[in-house]
Amino acid sequence: MIYDNLILNKYTFKNLTSFYKKKHLPNAFIFYGNEGIGKEAHAIEFFALMNCKEPDINSACGKCNSCNKIKILQHELLNIIVPLPKSKKIGKNDNSLSALTEKQQLELINQFSEKGKNPYHKIKLDKANTIIINSIKDIKNSSTLSVPNGNIKLHLILDAHKLCYPKQESANALLKILEEPKENNLFILVTSQISKIIDTISSRCVPVFFNDINYLEIEEKISEKVNDPNKTKIISKICEGSLRKAYDLIDSFDNKISILGQLIKSINNNDINRWNSEFKRKDKNYICKYFNLLTFFFRDLEFIKKSNKSDICFSEFLDFYIEYNNNNTNTKWADCIKSINNAQNYLLRNGSPQLVSAALFIEIQNIINCKNKSMFELNEWIA
Repeated sequence: MIYDNLILNKYTFKNLTSFYKKKHLPNAFIFYGNEGIGKEAHAIEFFALMNCKEPDINSACGKCNSCNKIKILQHELLNIIVPLPKSKKIGKNDNSLSALTEKQQLELINQFSEKGKNPYHKIKLDKANTIIINSIKDIKNSSTLSVPNGNIKLHLILDAHKLCYPKQESANALLKILEEPKENNLFILVTSQISKIIDTISSRCVPVFFNDINYLEIEEKISEKVNDPNKTKIISKICEGSLRKAYDLIDSFDNKISILGQLIKSINNNDINRWNSEFKRKDKNYICKYFNLLTFFFRDLEFIKKSNKSDICFSEFLDFYIEYNNNNTNTKWADCIKSINNAQNYLLRNGSPQLVSAALFIEIQNIINCKNKSMFELNEWIA
């Protein structure tokens, strides 16, 4: 193994290795599933196995010269493509790194170094919203180079859905390469948004779906960093099967729970001013995170209504849950979750963050008070 801290999806990885062992390796895979579950790391492990000098039954040895170079992501046959900002004007024949400032190039080097240590690290540069056409031209040039007999060159494309945004020129350029594959060159596209990849690309890739990580496995992993069993249990349940999210929650957990508590109080007291103050001057990503936490709160209320205490996330709210349910016996908490999901969709469609959050508050109060009026049917709330 290259990563000793990766939760390996054994079933999926075994299926991958069977392609290689049977010598039925396709030209391209597309790895898809939620963020932060180790898709990129599984691709790197697969590449390591294919080029390892002394492989075990289903994994790389982690010790040979090839494996050691992969551990620092400096293998000559590993070509990693990521979205890049265009901070400098470059010519059509320039290599992709020419688009970056010296500072950005250094930051990218540091990001790669961190990825070599942490399989769940997200390689991301500010304002990197697309995979630029020069990166695809780099792939074309790289794929023409000879590959030593018995080895495989991997072109690993991260955030592959950004091939198609804001224009499809990079996707179209990659398509031409996939239509005329070079021998011993493998493409693995990694994405959390497979629906955004154009059909002509998807149809030329073997799809490999990655399940979310089981919350018990996440709980075991983060218990290495957190001594509080209750905290680890909550984080493992609200991270949505993503170890990356779980690690992010560790440092910000107390603050997030405090803010969630304030939002719950504002709902309980019908205090829209307190609610609005929590979201004042906040961007849509910030607001969506707390909307997401609120779905777990309402899901807990639904569990309590069904006398299912064992599955709740926020056990410290248990007494409040019981009292709140007793005071709102007719409320359909699932409708609150549906309203939150609708609000998140409006935010992602560039609805006004403050207006959408205010509309959600009113709609939640309508649901609690058993009114049928939906604020999200009113276009002025999301304009």
